[in-house]
Amino acid sequence: MNSNSLWYDTNCELALRSACFDVRGPNTYVLTTTSMTWTEGQSYCRKHHTDLASVRNMEENQMVQNLIPTYAFAWIGLFRDPWNWSDGSESLFRNWNPLELRLPGGSFETCVAADFSADGQWEILDCNVKSAFICYDDFVPVSKRVVKVRLERSSSSLDLNDPVVMDDLLKQLKQRMKDQGLNDDIKLSWKKQSDGKVFHKEEKKTKKKRRDEL
Repeated sequence: MNSNSLWYDTNCELALRSACFDVRGPNTYVLTTTSMTWTEGQSYCRKHHTDLASVRNMEENQMVQNLIPTYAFAWIGLFRDPWNWSDGSESLFRNWNPLELRLPGGSFETCVAADFSADGQWEILDCNVKSAFICYDDFVPVSKRVVKVRLERSSSSLDLNDPVVMDDLLKQLKQRMKDQGLNDDIKLSWKKQSDGKVFHKEEKKTKKKRRDEL
């Protein structure tokens, strides 16, 4: 974007100042003092703020424009990337090897491999190169476990089989499991007995004392 709020597409390797978006504030948009490439600007904004600025309406466009000095340009977060996953979905996550970002465009190498000797960073290869591959399966195995719990009522008038009470108990149990570091995706539910109730009063067992007769 330039100081007149107009957008231009240009070489990502140009060194320009970057308009960062900061969700934490106090300023929603911040202009860097150092000129960088688009990728460097993105990394800087993500490290020190939230990300490169996204401009979704005229109000935000004006806010970014107010930061740019006269006759100057600044990077914003919009970019053109034709890469898609093999299932047709868009490629939103990025893990490119920095060297790949500096290669000239127009390459006929149109497939991407992950180099696990370099933290899984991506590199572009000829699609005819033979290599190991990783498959994806959207089937997620689900395990189910039944756990018996014993609860002590804080009040004799409290009905543990009340749906509102049972729902509140589940929320407390899930929060306690989360606090202990367990997966937040765990789903909890009550198992009803044959009579349709979940909880049954447990009878206390008393021991009769024997007196030794002399």
